[in-house]
Order: sequence, then C-alpha cells, then structure tokens
Amino acid sequence: LSRTLIRTYAAEYLTRPDLVLAATNRRILADTRAGLFVTAFYGILDPASGNLLYCNAGHNPPLLLRAQDRESSQSLVKTGMALGAVEDASWERRQARLQPHDVLVLYTDGLTDAQNSDGEFFGVKRLHQYLLETVPQQVQHRNMVLVIQDALFSEVRQFMGDTLQYDDMTLMILARERYRK
Repeated sequence: LSRTLIRTYAAEYLTRPDLVLAATNRRILADTRAGLFVTAFYGILDPASGNLLYCNAGHNPPLLLRAQDRESSQSLVKTGMALGAVEDASWERRQARLQPHDVLVLYTDGLTDAQNSDGEFFGVKRLHQYLLETVPQQVQHRNMVLVIQDALFSEVRQFMGDTLQYDDMTLMILARERYRK
C-alpha cells in the first residue's frame, strides 16, 4: 500500500518529496487501522547534475560516501517521522549533491540489527566504518555496486557466524558515474 501510494503521489508532485510523503501519510491514516506505520526514504535524483532532493520519514539514515573526500561523507538524517504515525505530520525537504563516483547506501535495520552469538549487534557504527574503509577501494571497479553489496553481505554473514537471521536485510546502493548524454 505504501509503495503504491508513494508512486501515485510522485506522479502528482514531481519535485516535491515532502508533498508526496504528506499525501501518502494522509491516505495511510485514512485507509488503515491505528498503530500501523512505515518508514521510508524518498529521493528524486537528477542524473545530469547529481542533485538529490529527499525526505527521510523515520528510516535509517542512508550513508553518502564521498569519492574525493572520505571525511565529508554524511548520513542523510531523518527529516520527519514515519508514515502513518500521526495526522498532519510534515517532512523537511533536503538536498544533497552526488559527485562522480560518490556512493549512496540505503539499508534496513535488519542489517544493523544482525547479531552474533554473543548478542552483539552489527550496528550503525560498524556499518559506516566498514563502508568508509571498503568503498574507496572499489571506486574504479567496473561493477562497483555489486562488489560493495557482495562484500557487505559477506561481512555481515561473517559477523553473525552461526546465529540465525531474524529480520530481512534490504540494501540499495547507488553510485554516480560521470553523466554522458
């Protein structure tokens, strides 16, 4: 329902992720029972400029890894609450610019909440550290996104050892190449 609503309102508000989420929130609250909510990150990327307009509705903050300067990597923090949580919620629209070879990593909490046999979580800090160390080595690789994805899932599985996975692990990696017309 949430995905369908976001896609429907995206066609109406082409450059306004804040309005897309507000309309989606109203509809979710009208059509579902109380207590149901969903987190979402919604972004609109212009491939020519690398400009990303986005809103983060309570989702884990994606990590934007800078190819030219690792120290300027940033988390795209929450700009409002989860969809379906409260009426009249609003989301702040933010902007980031992806330069050539920058990498944006979006993930669900199944990744950071993965546990090892000692009950320790993989965690956001470990995820960010691993990506900051791994991604720069892959920038020139032809299949950079697949290499990063496989390496990260392998790292999480190694961390977990024989511990069973109890939540889904969803990962989306976007890498900006030089734009060609």
